[in-house]
Amino acid sequence: MLTSPLLHSWTKRLSVLLGSLLIALPVLTHAAPEVPETPARGVLWEVQSGTNTAYLFGSIHLAKASFYPLPARVEAAYRQADTLAVELDASDPDVSAKAMPYFTYRAPDKLENHLNKTTWQSLQALVGPASVQFQTLKPAVAATALSMGVFAQQGYDPAQGIDLHFIRQAKADKKAIRELESMEFQAQVLGGLSDEDGDALLQQTLDGLKSGEAVQETEAMIAAWKRGDADTLIHILQETASKDAGSKKLMKLLLDDRNPRMAQQIADLLHEGKKVFVVVGAGHIAGTNSITDILQKQGLQIRQIK
Repeated sequence: MLTSPLLHSWTKRLSVLLGSLLIALPVLTHAAPEVPETPARGVLWEVQSGTNTAYLFGSIHLAKASFYPLPARVEAAYRQADTLAVELDASDPDVSAKAMPYFTYRAPDKLENHLNKTTWQSLQALVGPASVQFQTLKPAVAATALSMGVFAQQGYDPAQGIDLHFIRQAKADKKAIRELESMEFQAQVLGGLSDEDGDALLQQTLDGLKSGEAVQETEAMIAAWKRGDADTLIHILQETASKDAGSKKLMKLLLDDRNPRMAQQIADLLHEGKKVFVVVGAGHIAGTNSITDILQKQGLQIRQIK
């Protein structure tokens, strides 16, 4: 849910697969707790460098129409900006098309060849005949498709994602859009996982979906985000990362290793005198080794706006 706008945008191309999952995974629907719809506050931070100010807003890449409108303080932070900074502009259909070679195997190669036997058997046991449709997908995409198949049943939609909301708005308002990462970079990170890391990610997803833990954790993160509760959001991410050595390695790869580059670009925009509204995945925003942590260590003034 919090990993990458590119991956969530690309999986819209898997509508046939996701449709099959809604049929193949009925047993998983009970795992999602009923979450009352409440106004979404989100996690908003102010970053100051001298007289220059930027605002950082944590994104949920899958959201619901009911999350909108966002709070007045968030909309005000957006309106004052002349530049929107995002991980990636995934609204361009060419972006997801160009990512396809990174996210799929070319026949005769297939997913099964890159997984431990037990992981492939777990996938087959979970989705049955639909496992054939996964064979062209790399593990990160397969794991995301599984999660999206379940969360689609709960009303979550990548088209309602917070980053896409602001990208569409910025284009309508003719604001400058700055990408903090490239399509090639994100695709190489996500599609270039080693067989060991890809297998670990998919197996964790399978285990979490079967137990209901993955849905519960994600719902808890979304609930914390909606409350504007950065501390709880950080706590859940830290617990997820500390489950085992594999979890720590994946969290470092998918979050921590990407944060310094994004933080530096945000600092550069501030030093250029840009009025910036930054929207990146909520997992990148707060906690140790996060973007705000890095910027604070560089001497910038950071505070959460509640």
